[in-house]
Amino acid sequence: MSSPSALDRALVACCRASYYISLLGLKIPSALCVRASRAPHVLAFIACVWCPFLLYAHVSLLPKVPELTQESAVKVWHVLTALWITIPLLVVGSVILSVVRAAGPLKMFGAALAAVAGFHLLVVPLIAKTTAGLVLLHALFVFFEDMPVVGWLWCLTHVVRLQRHIAVRQAKRETPFVPPRGAGDTSLIVGNAPTVTEGAPLGSVIDSFNHVVRFNSYSVSKPEYTGTKVGFHFCNGRNFPTNKSVQAVCPLFFATLTHAVYLFMPHMEDAREIFANLTSQKVDAWFVEEDTIQELRKKIGCRFWQIPTSGMVAIDAFLANREHVSLHGFNFFAGKKIHYFEESATQLITSWLERFVTHDPSFEKVWVGGLVQKGRVSFLTKQHEAAEDNADAKEAVEVPEGKMAAEKGEELRRRTPGIVHTLLKDGWPSQFSL
Repeated sequence: MSSPSALDRALVACCRASYYISLLGLKIPSALCVRASRAPHVLAFIACVWCPFLLYAHVSLLPKVPELTQESAVKVWHVLTALWITIPLLVVGSVILSVVRAAGPLKMFGAALAAVAGFHLLVVPLIAKTTAGLVLLHALFVFFEDMPVVGWLWCLTHVVRLQRHIAVRQAKRETPFVPPRGAGDTSLIVGNAPTVTEGAPLGSVIDSFNHVVRFNSYSVSKPEYTGTKVGFHFCNGRNFPTNKSVQAVCPLFFATLTHAVYLFMPHMEDAREIFANLTSQKVDAWFVEEDTIQELRKKIGCRFWQIPTSGMVAIDAFLANREHVSLHGFNFFAGKKIHYFEESATQLITSWLERFVTHDPSFEKVWVGGLVQKGRVSFLTKQHEAAEDNADAKEAVEVPEGKMAAEKGEELRRRTPGIVHTLLKDGWPSQFSL
């Protein structure tokens, strides 16, 4: 395979930059408040309103910055620099430093923060009203505003096309979450919390269930803890299972506009390939409907910008046709480590933003606790502990009873002569003693 050309590498770099700018800026967080079904309207708004505004900014607004007073021009620069660079840097730094204590990252973050502070305090006042500053302002505007908007147009186009495809294709299908075929038809939902590889190894117990559900970038590298069985793979749409016996489920594509775009945005250079895979007859993916997710949001009590996690969507989907499901690997984001497997820097940032912004673990914990009280769900570790306690109790009851019967018979045989002797000696009047 030939190595990618310089143009291809530049395109990938622009795509990655556009994604991170949208993620750490206001675009992706703002889209959390918009329903995925509004994608056609947002696409039309960006194309017909926002793009002309960006052009107007380049032609009319930005050239007026040097014409402002020194104080006003500096304020404009400070605000734009903070939105584009300073605030995202602080977000990334706080996430990385919360889990990394090595000297290298600390020094890098400190150096970057010092450079940005120096730019605010020393560089901005010097260039705010200069021609060089105006050229730099146009370049920064292209990088932080124009380029991400092009990425949004590209991704939203594929989102709208995919939504239309799903509406036609999925309307003819039955849900994969079918009722149990008997009392022994069991289901286990395995989350990605660190508790999967903590405590007693339950891999064999996990594999004993009829249906095992796993999520996103799950790992079975420690089969004694994780097991190896998987029947349902709840994923983001890019990491589909290669095994045709595994049912792929996209739980959050219809959750918000952010999640719909996220299907393509991290690798928007592969958007056409991702769309082709999702619409291919070879991929049997099920997309959880928007109405189902909205109803689940009400059940959990999510805030208007928050959505349920994939785990909650899976629980709700299975309980729609089942009386009970078992859970494992759910700790509701307790502790600093989020998943039981290692994550890349990109995944780490995304996971932490989801933990503190997109989801509310406390609400989900309360909702699952209510299901536990109703007997609809139970945790595998508690089931296993209860089974072991019952086995120990049964052994403690059965074995001593047998020993007790034997000992009692032996004791009776030993005691019989003593009883006869006592009766002969002391049970009768002493004058009749032998």
